[in-house]
Amino acid sequence: MDVLLLDLGLSLRGGQRQVYYLARALARSPEWQGNFTPLVACPKGSALAKLLLDEDLPLLPLPGRSPANPLLLFVLERALRKRMAQGIPIIHTHDANAATVGGFFKMLHGNKVKLVHSRRVSYPLRTGLRLQKYRRADALVGVSAEISQGMQDAGLFAEKIHTIHSGIDPERYLPKEERQTGRFVFLSVGAFTPQKGYSILIQAMSVLKEMEELPPWEVRIVGDGPLFQSILEQAQSLNVDSQLALLGRQDSRLVLPSCDALVVPSTDGEGSSGAIKEGWVTGVPVICSSLPSNTELVKDKLNGLVTHVGNPLALAAAMARCMNEPALCQRLAQKGTATVLKYTDKRMAKAYVDLYQLLARR
Repeated sequence: MDVLLLDLGLSLRGGQRQVYYLARALARSPEWQGNFTPLVACPKGSALAKLLLDEDLPLLPLPGRSPANPLLLFVLERALRKRMAQGIPIIHTHDANAATVGGFFKMLHGNKVKLVHSRRVSYPLRTGLRLQKYRRADALVGVSAEISQGMQDAGLFAEKIHTIHSGIDPERYLPKEERQTGRFVFLSVGAFTPQKGYSILIQAMSVLKEMEELPPWEVRIVGDGPLFQSILEQAQSLNVDSQLALLGRQDSRLVLPSCDALVVPSTDGEGSSGAIKEGWVTGVPVICSSLPSNTELVKDKLNGLVTHVGNPLALAAAMARCMNEPALCQRLAQKGTATVLKYTDKRMAKAYVDLYQLLARR
């Protein structure tokens, strides 16, 4: 069975990393070799295309990323026709623009192709014409139960909807380093966009600064985006900029081992958080907000600490608790490391293979 994995993003974010993991598993896992032939279609020059080339994985470079680009549609149509001559291929889309393109080809070819959409954000789906691309799919995947429920609430057929959490490759990550600096380091990872909650984190730092009997501490944030400057200015206005390091965009694997706790203060839109799993696999305790998709992963005081969304006082209290209770941190980290084994790239790929086989039987 041919599987065309379609992603029109330019950066290598969580969704693109999942496409890479899935293509790698389909192409190289002994139990699936010969049963599935993956081909990743993504913009030429994108970060995902470069990664696939470096890894020698099947790539169809696309001339741009707009669903309205006639040349892009021509390249995809030619690839699909070649595969339709040998059977019924699966088109599996991984972002909103790709879903639009996938819906177009499903409308064009009908039952000659199978269409799967993966949705990675928990924002409510808009109704009307924009929903048609999802209605045309043979299967819909939410990467959390919250996202799957949101698709059902939008009127999409429940029998088409499946929940498959994003995976992580544990072998890519290094363990936590043992440091003796006496300074407690908090880390947060993600784009500087409103939904990541960095403004709440800065306010929590201001609360922490007024607390007594805490060890020296600092907060590091890895990422870039439109709010970078405003977050820095907020830290300056609250007089916590001396305890804040904005590290820009980096490979999180390089900075995670040197932190003592990972903070995920998201305020909305979260899917199946890759940052949480990265913290777990590194062996550091995780503090996250109480968004439903977060609490599908993190159980308060079991494998992490959960604080109310948008509440800097609660976030500061959890951060202070990590600094004051090393035994708690150790227990949370150990439970997190055990939990992440449920969310590996291999388990994610196996769930998609099961879905593909279900579609083939139908």
